[in-house]
Amino acid sequence: MPLGLRIAIGRCNCVKPYRNVIQATACEAIDARLESWRARLPADLAALPNELHEVELVEGHWITFSTYRHNLEDDDGTLVVFQALVHTWALPTFFSIGAVGRMYAEGLVISTSGEVSRAADRVMWAYR
Repeated sequence: MPLGLRIAIGRCNCVKPYRNVIQATACEAIDARLESWRARLPADLAALPNELHEVELVEGHWITFSTYRHNLEDDDGTLVVFQALVHTWALPTFFSIGAVGRMYAEGLVISTSGEVSRAADRVMWAYR
Protein backbone atom coordinates (compact mmCIF):
# COMPACT_ATOMS: atom_id res chain seq x y z
CA MET A 1 0.00 0.00 0.00
CA PRO A 2 1.39 3.48 -0.80
CA LEU A 3 2.94 5.07 2.26
CA GLY A 4 4.00 8.56 3.21
CA LEU A 5 2.45 12.00 3.16
CA ARG A 6 0.02 12.45 0.28
CA ILE A 7 -2.95 14.59 -0.60
CA ALA A 8 -5.49 13.45 -3.18
CA ILE A 9 -8.02 15.85 -4.66
CA GLY A 10 -11.08 14.76 -6.62
CA ARG A 11 -11.95 11.45 -8.24
CA CYS A 12 -9.13 9.22 -9.36
CA ASN A 13 -11.06 6.55 -11.21
CA CYS A 14 -11.22 6.26 -14.97
CA VAL A 15 -14.47 7.81 -16.16
CA LYS A 16 -15.22 8.59 -19.80
CA PRO A 17 -15.16 10.99 -21.55
CA TYR A 18 -11.47 11.48 -20.86
CA ARG A 19 -10.11 15.01 -20.46
CA ASN A 20 -7.16 14.53 -22.81
CA VAL A 21 -4.87 12.06 -24.56
CA ILE A 22 -2.76 11.53 -21.44
CA GLN A 23 -5.75 10.52 -19.30
CA ALA A 24 -7.03 8.30 -22.11
CA THR A 25 -3.63 6.61 -22.42
CA ALA A 26 -3.32 6.07 -18.66
CA CYS A 27 -6.87 4.76 -18.27
CA GLU A 28 -6.69 2.54 -21.35
CA ALA A 29 -3.47 1.02 -19.98
CA ILE A 30 -5.19 0.39 -16.64
CA ASP A 31 -8.15 -1.22 -18.43
CA ALA A 32 -5.82 -3.43 -20.48
CA ARG A 33 -4.07 -4.60 -17.30
CA LEU A 34 -7.45 -5.22 -15.62
CA GLU A 35 -8.71 -7.35 -18.49
CA SER A 36 -5.45 -9.25 -18.85
CA TRP A 37 -5.37 -10.16 -15.17
CA ARG A 38 -9.12 -10.84 -15.01
CA ALA A 39 -8.59 -13.59 -17.60
CA ARG A 40 -5.75 -15.10 -15.53
CA LEU A 41 -7.17 -14.72 -12.02
CA PRO A 42 -7.58 -16.39 -9.60
CA ALA A 43 -5.28 -19.16 -10.87
CA ASP A 44 -2.24 -16.87 -11.29
CA LEU A 45 -2.83 -14.73 -8.20
CA ALA A 46 0.23 -16.18 -6.45
CA ALA A 47 2.40 -15.11 -9.42
CA LEU A 48 1.39 -11.47 -9.03
CA PRO A 49 4.00 -9.52 -7.03
CA ASN A 50 2.90 -7.58 -3.95
CA GLU A 51 4.08 -4.39 -5.65
CA LEU A 52 5.35 -3.61 -9.14
CA HIS A 53 6.24 -0.25 -10.74
CA GLU A 54 6.95 0.57 -14.39
CA VAL A 55 7.72 4.05 -15.74
CA GLU A 56 6.91 4.99 -19.34
CA LEU A 57 7.20 8.21 -21.35
CA VAL A 58 3.83 8.85 -23.04
CA GLU A 59 3.02 11.96 -25.09
CA GLY A 60 5.84 13.84 -23.36
CA HIS A 61 4.70 12.90 -19.82
CA TRP A 62 6.21 10.36 -17.48
CA ILE A 63 3.62 7.88 -16.24
CA THR A 64 4.30 5.51 -13.38
CA PHE A 65 2.17 2.37 -13.72
CA SER A 66 1.89 0.46 -10.45
CA THR A 67 0.31 -2.84 -9.54
CA TYR A 68 -0.46 -3.80 -5.95
CA ARG A 69 -1.70 -7.04 -4.40
CA HIS A 70 -3.20 -6.61 -0.94
CA ASN A 71 -5.04 -9.07 1.31
CA LEU A 72 -8.30 -7.57 2.53
CA GLU A 73 -9.24 -7.48 6.19
CA ASP A 74 -11.41 -10.19 7.74
CA ASP A 75 -10.23 -12.66 5.07
CA ASP A 76 -12.56 -11.04 2.50
CA GLY A 77 -10.20 -11.95 -0.34
CA THR A 78 -7.44 -10.19 -2.21
CA LEU A 79 -7.42 -6.74 -3.80
CA VAL A 80 -5.42 -6.22 -6.99
CA VAL A 81 -4.93 -2.54 -7.87
CA PHE A 82 -3.81 -1.08 -11.19
CA GLN A 83 -2.70 2.52 -10.81
CA ALA A 84 -1.28 5.19 -13.11
CA LEU A 85 0.35 8.42 -11.95
CA VAL A 86 0.80 11.00 -14.71
CA HIS A 87 3.61 13.26 -13.51
CA THR A 88 2.40 16.80 -14.21
CA TRP A 89 1.82 20.15 -12.53
CA ALA A 90 -1.16 20.86 -14.82
CA LEU A 91 -4.30 20.42 -12.69
CA PRO A 92 -2.77 17.80 -10.38
CA THR A 93 -5.01 15.60 -8.21
CA PHE A 94 -2.18 13.95 -6.28
CA PHE A 95 0.56 15.49 -4.14
CA SER A 96 3.15 13.51 -2.22
CA ILE A 97 6.73 13.87 -1.10
CA GLY A 98 7.87 11.85 -4.11
CA ALA A 99 5.58 13.04 -6.91
CA VAL A 100 2.93 15.46 -8.12
CA GLY A 101 0.44 14.65 -10.84
CA ARG A 102 -2.86 13.09 -11.80
CA MET A 103 -3.64 9.72 -10.23
CA TYR A 104 -5.93 7.08 -11.75
CA ALA A 105 -6.64 3.68 -10.22
CA GLU A 106 -8.99 0.74 -10.69
CA GLY A 107 -8.97 -2.68 -9.12
CA LEU A 108 -10.25 -6.22 -8.87
CA VAL A 109 -11.25 -8.25 -5.82
CA ILE A 110 -10.68 -11.98 -5.77
CA SER A 111 -12.90 -13.56 -3.11
CA THR A 112 -11.76 -16.50 -1.03
CA SER A 113 -14.04 -18.67 -3.18
CA GLY A 114 -12.23 -17.50 -6.35
CA GLU A 115 -14.85 -15.08 -7.71
CA VAL A 116 -13.34 -12.05 -9.50
CA SER A 117 -15.18 -8.70 -9.44
CA ARG A 118 -14.47 -4.97 -9.81
CA ALA A 119 -13.26 -3.35 -6.60
CA ALA A 120 -15.65 -1.02 -4.78
CA ASP A 121 -14.62 2.54 -3.92
CA ARG A 122 -14.40 1.69 -0.21
CA VAL A 123 -11.50 -0.76 -0.77
CA MET A 124 -9.80 1.44 -3.38
CA TRP A 125 -9.56 4.54 -1.18
CA ALA A 126 -5.92 4.06 -0.13
CA TYR A 127 -4.84 3.80 -3.78
CA ARG A 128 -6.73 6.77 -5.20
